[in-house]
Amino acid sequence: MALRKFVRGLKSTTDDLHRERLTGRFDPASLDTVEIAAAPFRERIRIAGEVARLRVVPRAGSPSLEVTVDDGTGRALIVFTGRRRIIGIDPGRAIVVEGTARQVHNRAVMMNPTYTLLP
Repeated sequence: MALRKFVRGLKSTTDDLHRERLTGRFDPASLDTVEIAAAPFRERIRIAGEVARLRVVPRAGSPSLEVTVDDGTGRALIVFTGRRRIIGIDPGRAIVVEGTARQVHNRAVMMNPTYTLLP
């Protein structure tokens, strides 16, 4: 029982450190972006974050690359239709994405946005 509490305490601390690292890395003022958690829907926006996950999903008979971007305040799903891979977009890579977000299942989703890879 005590071991489980200890492990839970470590996990929350790790999550907090991860969030702090990302919010420090992607300062909205310096990048001219909005936080994912505060991003308005159905408006043109710019968000910055770290690629957390990639997966290829078949949609209507053609592949779509789904990229999950995390900025420490929230996560957004970026979908590139007709693509299996985009050179340079890998987990851990910093990216700025610009487009119109819509809300799907309480999450920001952007379809085929413009993007800029950050060093």
